[in-house]
Amino acid sequence: MSLANHPAPLEAGTKKLAAIVLAAGFSSRMAEFKPMLPLAGSTALERCIGIFRNIGVDEVIVVLGHRGDELLPLVERCGARCAGNPNYEQGMFSSIAIGSRALPGWAEAAFVLPADIPLVRAGTIRQMAGIFIEQRPGIVYPVFNGRRGHPPLIAGRILAEAAKEGALGPLSDLLMRHESEAVNLSVVDQCIHMDMDTPADYDELRVLAACREIPTHAECEAILAGQRVDASIVLHSRVVARVAGLIANALVRSGMSLNAELAVAGAMLHDLAKGEPEHAAAGASLLRRMDFTQVAAIVSAHTDYDFDNDIDESAIVYLADKLVRGEELVTIDQRFQVAFERFHDDPVAFEAARKRNAIVKKVAQAVEMRTGVSIASLLNEAGKS
Repeated sequence: MSLANHPAPLEAGTKKLAAIVLAAGFSSRMAEFKPMLPLAGSTALERCIGIFRNIGVDEVIVVLGHRGDELLPLVERCGARCAGNPNYEQGMFSSIAIGSRALPGWAEAAFVLPADIPLVRAGTIRQMAGIFIEQRPGIVYPVFNGRRGHPPLIAGRILAEAAKEGALGPLSDLLMRHESEAVNLSVVDQCIHMDMDTPADYDELRVLAACREIPTHAECEAILAGQRVDASIVLHSRVVARVAGLIANALVRSGMSLNAELAVAGAMLHDLAKGEPEHAAAGASLLRRMDFTQVAAIVSAHTDYDFDNDIDESAIVYLADKLVRGEELVTIDQRFQVAFERFHDDPVAFEAARKRNAIVKKVAQAVEMRTGVSIASLLNEAGKS
């Protein structure tokens, strides 16, 4: 087993890869049939198929069994191919065997994804494909916070062992025999670990499905760790995120249509590239490569923001950042006092600081007018949390 940490390639070479989606089980621990459960305007199975089709994996094989006749029209409508498992009651490995036998001869490897793990990021699949095309390992595992998840990308020659008549499972035993050929790929994707075994699991995934373009708190922490951001900056960012969340939620309670999760994620990652030249632009560029374009826009604006009286997530992060010095909650005047003293003999820098001070006060005033809550009260609440 080896380690890899690879950015998503522009072209992942997906034309030689396939995917096997396992949708033959009983859904015994759920009150409803898992593949057909709705998630943000789609179904779990449609999302699983779409993960692969949307990044260029054209050959998606869906293994059907229990209530397969209900799923068949949906699978065909999504442009995937069906493979029936008459022995689905024997468990997942029997479905993997069926899917492996259905693979076309040109497929060099295939992703294997259970249909109850529907929120894997497209970027994760692209990264895994890129590693396979580049290194040709036997297996690529996505890894989040040090733990492997789904889907593994398995070389065709290994899946051929599963396809043999009489092959014994489980899949973990087969993969363990090829552990020396495996690569662990670090990904920013909490959902490689998240399935829908229970109604509580499903409720959690429904919330995440509605804002999958925004990194979760755990994913933000993983991004900061992956970029080796200094511990003092991480601590600062956590406090800024707490303040941004309080401001955003106060605005939402006032009736504003805002995404509090987006504001918090932007605050967590605003200093992602601190220390680099033009660190706001550098951090935004990193996030765009991870497909977090909305958060990237906030990070890009957090040092120089032109407020037009329209309070949005960028304005919230701009304000929250100016209310925190290090890990200390401060007033706007306290935050800028040091800058004014430092730049007293530098007219250009002093004017830039004066402009930022005026803008942040304008944002603060707009927030107070909208919410009816003073910034001082919000800071007091942040200090207690």
